[in-house]
Amino acid sequence: MSQKIKNPNEKGSGFVVGLIALLAVVAVVIGGVIYIGRSQPIEGLPDEDVDFSVALDGDVIRLSKDGAEGAKTATIFEDFSCHYCAQMSEEGHDDELKALNDGKLVAEYRTLNFLDGEEKEQRDGHSTRVYATARKIAETGDARAYWNFRTMVMADQQNSVTWSNDELADRLEQLGVADEIVSEVRSGIDTTEAKASANANFDDLEKRLGKVSSPHVFVDGKDILENISGDGGLGQWVKVALR
Repeated sequence: MSQKIKNPNEKGSGFVVGLIALLAVVAVVIGGVIYIGRSQPIEGLPDEDVDFSVALDGDVIRLSKDGAEGAKTATIFEDFSCHYCAQMSEEGHDDELKALNDGKLVAEYRTLNFLDGEEKEQRDGHSTRVYATARKIAETGDARAYWNFRTMVMADQQNSVTWSNDELADRLEQLGVADEIVSEVRSGIDTTEAKASANANFDDLEKRLGKVSSPHVFVDGKDILENISGDGGLGQWVKVALR
């Protein structure tokens, strides 16, 4: 009776089962690490209450207090990748929040994306992605989420430029942004409308000034930043607007 000699290099079924089990354990561990990482709070995110409303009106994101009368309207042109825009936002933050809460200021943001590239139709970088997200949040009417989102991306501008979709979505989730927006950002938000809107704002500013740069703030048809250095710098824009 002959006996079959087994190839010593041949792996048995036990080895295969063991390998599958090991891979399953590794997958569970990796999944657990990702879940734990996402569930950990992100430090330093803004968490301010507001007493005003937000609305998306065509190419404008409008911040205003319901029923406020006699408020000054400021039309603000900014780009989310603009260093000076971030400086103006940070330095004027407290004044703007108070003026909005007190019903003394209506802020109409006309967002640009020219820092995403030379060709208007090809711009689809950080500025455009953030603007697309801002439009979605404003459309929900959640003023608190919008204010804290905008504060976050301006205050942490240098880092926010490098955030992946997941990293931005994780922050939105912690800010209390609507779940459907968080999911859309995580999977890659559609920037079609944001690009068209930013282009329209680009054209608007170009008609006003004959050129495009940022930031610019118009009150009663005048660019109040034209001589802002004499008033103490960009952080004084709200005080100048309310004069």
